[in-house]
Amino acid sequence: MMDMYTCYRVAQVISQSLPRRFAYWLGLRFADHFYASDHAGRRAVMANFRQIMTRQGIAASDKTLEHMARKNFQYFGKYLVDFFKFAQFTPAGIQRLVSMEHIEYLEQAEALGRGVIFITAHLGNWELGGAILASRGRRIHAVYLPQRANKVNTLFQKHRSQRGLQCIPLGHAARGVMEALKHNECVAMLADRDFTAHHFPILFFGKPAHLSSGPARIAVKTQAPLVPTFLLRQPDDTFLLRLYPPIVPNPQTTVAELQERIRDVLEQEIGRNPLQWFMFDDFWNPRRNHEFSLTP
Repeated sequence: MMDMYTCYRVAQVISQSLPRRFAYWLGLRFADHFYASDHAGRRAVMANFRQIMTRQGIAASDKTLEHMARKNFQYFGKYLVDFFKFAQFTPAGIQRLVSMEHIEYLEQAEALGRGVIFITAHLGNWELGGAILASRGRRIHAVYLPQRANKVNTLFQKHRSQRGLQCIPLGHAARGVMEALKHNECVAMLADRDFTAHHFPILFFGKPAHLSSGPARIAVKTQAPLVPTFLLRQPDDTFLLRLYPPIVPNPQTTVAELQERIRDVLEQEIGRNPLQWFMFDDFWNPRRNHEFSLTP
């Protein structure tokens, strides 16, 4: 199996040198390869889908789960193509491919003058979502998890910066996040996975899980509104940027209260679009990590 850096470099070359449709076709072929070879990842995705569907009252067969897992890998193949290709798109090209739903919710949050915390998930195309908002004149600070391989970090940071994103590494994020909000700017944070020591177990799709408590803790401390935001692939390979009403804390709001409201939105959107949730580890298993994971 190719190492992670080689995987991403191949995806970059394919994405940037070929027409989008042909790049998608090759991306699907690579995705099928990883679906067949990443046994742990495939089992983990199936386990995740089983939990989601069980919560929805569906007893899915193994064959159904296998089909869903393969589609999930294929969607991720398209995600990688778009991650690298969209650095070449003009604002007009992006406008042609992206529709927006309820942009007024962002305007409501901005009117408070406390900065804005976008919360999203490993769903759809979260990286591109931040870039689209940056292209509309917002200064977006994206909190990211540094990869263990420096070459992978350099590759991803180059493409993030080309889209106008200001990047804040997890582990050193508190100061940068606070400064951004103090200047009435925007911060984007993933809320569906906890990479810190601040574990906050909460029922998620009916079973205890560790969701990130960072957005809720920062919102309580700064009183900045949270705006759930997701960029979702549509059947015709265009995108829908969906915003939810701002979650506005007050001095009496607790971290637990905000965490429950964030959880409810994540369940709604992931439950609606499970095939676009890129979680290649067994999310509800405390020993879920395996050696090779595709998700950046």
